[in-house]
Amino acid sequence: MIHEERHPHPHVDPRFPRDGDTIPHNPPHFSWKPDMDGPYRLQVRKNNDFHDPLIDVTIDDPVFLPEQALSAGTYHWRWGNTSDWADSFSFSVNEHSLTVEIPSAEDWLERTTISHPRIYLTADDLAGFRERVGQDRQADLEKLIADADELLTEPQEMREPKFLPDRNRNYAAFWSVWYPTMWGTRQFVKGAEALALAYLVTDDKRYGRAACERMASVAQWDPEGSSYLGHNDEAHMSVIWHGPHACDWAWDLFTPEERQAVIEQYRRRGRITFEHMHDSGHYGITRFDSHAGREIVFLANLAFVFHEHVEEAKSWLEWLRPVLCGMWPSWADNDGSWAQGPSYGTAYVTIMTMFASMLKGATGIDLYRKPFWKNHARWRYFIFPPYAEWMGFGDHSEKWADTWNNNANLVDVVSRQTGAREYQGYIDAFREEAKGLRQVKERKMPGVLAQLFTAPYREDSDWTVEGRDQVLNVFEDAGWAAFRTDPDDRDRDIAMIFRSSPYGAISHSHANNNDFILHVGGKVMAMPSGYYAGYGSAHHAHWVWHSKSHNCVTLSDASQLMRSPDSTGKVVAPYEDARIAFLCGIADASYRDRADRCRRHIVYLKASGCFVMVDEFVAKTGVESSLQWNIHSWNPFHVDELNKTFALVRDGSTLEGTFLCQENSYFSLTEGWDPPPMARKSTDDDWHNQYHLRFTPVVMERSRNLGVVLATSHATQSLTDVSAGVDGNVETATIGDDSVRIYPPGEDKLAELVVEGVTYVMDDEGIKLAQGSS
Repeated sequence: MIHEERHPHPHVDPRFPRDGDTIPHNPPHFSWKPDMDGPYRLQVRKNNDFHDPLIDVTIDDPVFLPEQALSAGTYHWRWGNTSDWADSFSFSVNEHSLTVEIPSAEDWLERTTISHPRIYLTADDLAGFRERVGQDRQADLEKLIADADELLTEPQEMREPKFLPDRNRNYAAFWSVWYPTMWGTRQFVKGAEALALAYLVTDDKRYGRAACERMASVAQWDPEGSSYLGHNDEAHMSVIWHGPHACDWAWDLFTPEERQAVIEQYRRRGRITFEHMHDSGHYGITRFDSHAGREIVFLANLAFVFHEHVEEAKSWLEWLRPVLCGMWPSWADNDGSWAQGPSYGTAYVTIMTMFASMLKGATGIDLYRKPFWKNHARWRYFIFPPYAEWMGFGDHSEKWADTWNNNANLVDVVSRQTGAREYQGYIDAFREEAKGLRQVKERKMPGVLAQLFTAPYREDSDWTVEGRDQVLNVFEDAGWAAFRTDPDDRDRDIAMIFRSSPYGAISHSHANNNDFILHVGGKVMAMPSGYYAGYGSAHHAHWVWHSKSHNCVTLSDASQLMRSPDSTGKVVAPYEDARIAFLCGIADASYRDRADRCRRHIVYLKASGCFVMVDEFVAKTGVESSLQWNIHSWNPFHVDELNKTFALVRDGSTLEGTFLCQENSYFSLTEGWDPPPMARKSTDDDWHNQYHLRFTPVVMERSRNLGVVLATSHATQSLTDVSAGVDGNVETATIGDDSVRIYPPGEDKLAELVVEGVTYVMDDEGIKLAQGSS
């Protein structure tokens, strides 16, 4: 028997379907993590007798995507090698499983036009596209032509980038080359794409020839030199990101010599990219590095453009087929939430739309039918308000014009490709907000988002976003939740965004399970602290990655497990009725080195605009820790030590916190960061000072239930009076006409609340009406 280690993190244990799964789309992909080289065997059977399997294949890679859907029923599957088998797993297909059949890559290429263009548009589409774009995308058309005219005045050649200094020896020297190289090469090749697209729209050969000259210049770079993937992957990706589009759209204007040089450049870069993702660990099985999530898409589009000229292109696409059409997304699942946060999610999901839109346009195969896509727009609607001053959970939270426009563009693409019309107001609000925001110079890309510019027309509608009629929406797959009182009115909205993720503290995520962001009346009152001053920089690694920088508990200054897939969390037991909304975040595994239990229970009281938060802590045997409650803001905190309260005011919005702990305790107030971010970006002015509050009970108890009431107010929500007390060994608070009792550890309930005369009990199972309440 082949032994496998089971693990809750899907990157550590990528076996799929998991045992007992009911699959959402049909057919499922099959994947596993072997500790030996192939070939492998895969068998699928409707019962657990594998003598006559429905699927019995021998394959070189540990991933397989059937071409045909399975009938409804329960299945068993196993994988093995030439001599042994792993355990059999079961899964079910039911009538609700969406059929999305993906034919072979050979079929893709047979459906693809033999002429150029073939990415997003074909020659047969051009006349209709030119007519439609002048009506549906007039503003984008004007921007595209204006940018193309500006690009004609610039040099159409770029010198090969410099080699990078060693980042481990001198990070500042490394940054001084890497940062301008990344943005400079990206802008140059994106400029080629913009010129080529302007040529498609206008048939003006000046634009097309300028695009050709740019790509001919890049074709002189050595793919194994300073822009080699293994040395500077950002420079390499700049070439394969928008470059294939530019070549496709301006194909007929290359000279024979230019075209041959371009083909050779992409042949070599394609081989390097494939070897990097397939031969140096298998993407989606043994490696999930963030940049490879871009490279799989870039390689697919490269292969489509150059497949007649690059003999390996078909085999690249065959390998990419189950990766892109089955295993993707690596940082999400079907409910649409993205583990790395909205900023990195914007980048990586937008990149995936390049492939999904290309495949749909070229072959008719529609990946947008999968539930992830509509749900991703829905997730963004609830966790990322247009007014947000801080988006949070993950790297890059600054509010820039391009960030807001990019979010609008992504949701617009999804809306058009899926027919989800309910997001037009959200899209418009982001674009309107972006008009008043700073444009970061190096991030300003020429042209337009091509997959949106060429997307289908979408009619407006008054459809309502699913979940808009409730306060709490939970996205369990990546561990996100949002309390939103009025998503479409910033002045009235109270929004708490919460994270406790099964994807852990890796990549662009931090050690911040059970973290929250709080917006009140359009103002961010509480946010994770620190800035993205460069991946792995001193500030990033020693402040941002650590739990102390987040609105989480720390244990005697100790963080959750950092940079670890074992640092997992989850959001459980959501509940809502007319009076309250509730969730629980479980982060036991994140504190496993010094705690057996670390959970955050949150109740929102709808009438009073207050949150009741209970942090439940049980120490690991033999380890003593003090439970520390942390919160961060752009504005100073005002503290009342005697009454154990704090207050924060920002432009008419108020947050007041009342701790129920009646023991000896103390507040710690600090500002700034240790270490601070190094000043080296044009965006440094956006890095405003931040203030930090920590509340610490003095006695190191083996277990503790720490309660706090967060009262909010804005222009139309008055501040509710809160006062704390004690009743024997029970800590209490009155919240206007409501009340809460926090019980000591060891009781059969954590808390009891009376809200508008109705009694609720909070325990291990969540929250429920007390017996006799209705």
